[in-house]
Amino acid sequence: MKKLDRREFVKLASVAGAGTLMPDPLKVFADAVDQLFGKPRQGQIEYVPKPVANAKFGMVIDLGKCIGCRRCMYACKLENNVPDTISPPYIMVFETEAATGAIGHYSSPEMMGKGSTLFYTKLRKDKWYMPVQCNHCDDAPCVQVCPTGASYKDPDGLVIIDYDKCIGCRYCMTACPYGARRFNWWEPHVPKDRINPLVPLRRHGVVEKCTFCVHRTRRGKFTRCVEVCPNKARTFGNFNDPDSEVRKLVRNERNFRLKEVLNTGPRIWYLTKPKEKHMQWYKPLPPPTNIRGIRQ
Repeated sequence: MKKLDRREFVKLASVAGAGTLMPDPLKVFADAVDQLFGKPRQGQIEYVPKPVANAKFGMVIDLGKCIGCRRCMYACKLENNVPDTISPPYIMVFETEAATGAIGHYSSPEMMGKGSTLFYTKLRKDKWYMPVQCNHCDDAPCVQVCPTGASYKDPDGLVIIDYDKCIGCRYCMTACPYGARRFNWWEPHVPKDRINPLVPLRRHGVVEKCTFCVHRTRRGKFTRCVEVCPNKARTFGNFNDPDSEVRKLVRNERNFRLKEVLNTGPRIWYLTKPKEKHMQWYKPLPPPTNIRGIRQ
């Protein structure tokens, strides 16, 4: 039997204590024991390609081109097998008064027209629209607080979750300053005709989030949200490449990152260029519904 050092004993005690608040406390405790003693998992899904050598991925979002159509939100949901019980999906799109007005937390529908809101139903050219998602931070708080190592940072800049190691303690959700993580409170269900075989189906009791479409980007493709944006407001690329489009945009345009003062090192940059006069405007797809804690 493996001997526990002091660090592992404290880790086991912490997750066991947190497990009493989980949907299935005995399962949480058993998962914690399995992780510490190295019990092998059966049928583990290997869906994450190896990190790309000498790469540092990131994204640039041009707020002057974003029209708030929510196509990125729904495309992400379909691409990543996000069940309907996860609401909002990985990407949240806010209507704001100014280009820097969103903070990454959805507001009540009663506050529509007052500052930022997630629940707009019409597009307005006098408003700004800001998508918010996981920032894949260089110094990610979610990674630091995870007691089992389920959340980890890879060398190419992506923050990934190993669902087989996740025990559902939700420490990462509390630590994330961007509200970017989602918990499976119920057994997730995705219709068979909607399942993407490149992305694993999660289970009840684990956390999930944006992966920067790791199954695509590490194979030389763009994220799905980049591909579906009608005005090309999103750009994804390798910041280690001095000739990449993302490097050029950040170097030549006025930009900011969300809550940069927290020193998390977010890897999504926002451009604050004026809105272009000739943009395609579409009717927005419906806002998310059934958000826990929000009356709609």
